[in-house]
Amino acid sequence: MGPPAIILSSGHSKRLGQPKSLVEINGKTLLSHAVDKLLLAGCSPVVVVVNKAIQFESLMNSNGAIVVVNKNPENGRTGSLKVGINSIISDIGRIPNSIIMAPVDRPGWKSSHISELINTKNSSCLWQNGQKGHPVKLVNNDLLKIINSPDEAPLRNLVTFDKTEVSDAILSLNIDTPDDLIELSNYSEFFNEL
Repeated sequence: MGPPAIILSSGHSKRLGQPKSLVEINGKTLLSHAVDKLLLAGCSPVVVVVNKAIQFESLMNSNGAIVVVNKNPENGRTGSLKVGINSIISDIGRIPNSIIMAPVDRPGWKSSHISELINTKNSSCLWQNGQKGHPVKLVNNDLLKIINSPDEAPLRNLVTFDKTEVSDAILSLNIDTPDDLIELSNYSEFFNEL
């Protein structure tokens, strides 16, 4: 069994105009794709952090993952990550040795990339052609730093990531605006396999 995983999906998607996690590609939501890939890589439990407005739809697309609500998503990504970490701690009764963190709006990865992250010793990010990307692995001492930091603290200021080199990811894919949906549709073949 692999480490726990957290999917961050609590932003209000104002620029996109619709919930990012519910965007569909190849007949499945980005949330469903992310959960399936993390489960295939052996992550357990998988926790999805959402805002209250998309809680029901997220439950319907979570494929058995645990869905938790961040009551203050406007405080930033680190705050959402802390909600997910605290959910895992209450589930397993301790701080995990490591977790995988995947923002739902960065879908250009596969389960094999998660397997590579799992095998790293330190906190690590995906790396391809000089570009850092998500998902990331966070190890125990960095999880403690995150838990004890303000919700609005940028993750890059809290954690130094080793690079896990991959060759077949689309790390630049970031679903943020309507134009990004067009780019996503151009990569539909990428999403045929987990």
